[in-house]
Amino acid sequence: MKKLIIIAACTLISATASAQPIGGTDLFALLDVDANHMISEEEASIHEPVLAQFQALDVNKDGQLSTDEFDMLAKG
Repeated sequence: MKKLIIIAACTLISATASAQPIGGTDLFALLDVDANHMISEEEASIHEPVLAQFQALDVNKDGQLSTDEFDMLAKG
């Protein structure tokens, strides 16, 4: 899993670092490495702004961000 996250991080950084809007659904899809429609803290670790807010965004404290929780990034 860690190799997959490293590969995703490289892809994220090289392909979308400056063009990707924070809180956009494309960023969610890039971070959702295992495609389970949730972002774990490990997956969030490849994008520092998401990781820094992970605990606050995880409203139901299940250790994962749903699309609704993730969308709170865009709302500030």
